[in-house]
Amino acid sequence: MTNASIDDVAAAAGVHRSTVSRAFSNPSAVRTQTREHVLRVAAELGYATNPLAQALRRRSSTLVPLVIPDITNPFFAELARATAAAAEQRGYQLVLCVTENDGSSTAGYVTAMQAMYSPFGIVAPSTRVDLEALRTYGSGNRVVVLDRVEDDPSVPTVTVDSRRGVELAFEHLALLGHRAIAYAPGIVGTYTAQDRHEAYEEIAAGHGVAPLVLGAPDGVELGRGIVDHWLAEPVRATAIIASNDVIAFAVIAELEARGHRVPDEVSVVGFDGLDLGAHVAPRLTSVRQPIGDLGRIAVDLGESLLDGGPVRHEVLPPSLLIRSSTSGPRS
Repeated sequence: MTNASIDDVAAAAGVHRSTVSRAFSNPSAVRTQTREHVLRVAAELGYATNPLAQALRRRSSTLVPLVIPDITNPFFAELARATAAAAEQRGYQLVLCVTENDGSSTAGYVTAMQAMYSPFGIVAPSTRVDLEALRTYGSGNRVVVLDRVEDDPSVPTVTVDSRRGVELAFEHLALLGHRAIAYAPGIVGTYTAQDRHEAYEEIAAGHGVAPLVLGAPDGVELGRGIVDHWLAEPVRATAIIASNDVIAFAVIAELEARGHRVPDEVSVVGFDGLDLGAHVAPRLTSVRQPIGDLGRIAVDLGESLLDGGPVRHEVLPPSLLIRSSTSGPRS
């Protein structure tokens, strides 16, 4: 047989396709006897281990693109790691595509999926997703979006309940005794930034707290601009909720550089729950997104599309990691 696929090898060897994948890509993860058996069967069937060569021959592949905006952002780095692990367990190989925050690049990567005969792709957008670009690739029916595609229920999505996350942060600070709670927004134009900003406004109003959004002027470094705004207020907030952990890190660094102690003078809460938050000083209190589940479910949704399953929209619950960047306000 010259057209053997990974599924053919798995069936002939009596193992799962992920075992075949690991036998080639991560041999130490497979028992020696099993690995030797899989390799022997693969050789007998003429299985091509070159994914691109096999894709061109069979017009299908195990290559799954993950399109992300910025690999230097630790959230997307953790997401890529989790998604790669989930994909590998299912017998796929993740292809990382970085747009450098250029939303127009997404269309190019989505088109490239066709050339690679990818079974499906996963897009984590920096801005709102270009629906037309998705529709050019199988009418969007082989693309999974992390966050959300608005007004298009035909595209499967997985996201975290941002409103509940902001609520957890706000309630934590309110229970500590804070009454002046500000918000530091993220990149304008992203779905999550808008969702969290709107949630803050609603929740603050519900608590009888006057909303205070600490925006940074265009062209001003984010951490410096936010702290400048905080210092300029006649009544300074005693707590700040940042729209993500990276902004929280920048705000804390700028506050500390100017001699303002966290959390003694102002408490700071992030949003992501990154591993890095446990290794900075002070350790960051943060709304934790289940990043591992995001990656795993994205792969689940992609496989469901291949099997003709329904388009699903998964919303995951956040949780709160309470660390040392928050405390009660000074009297």
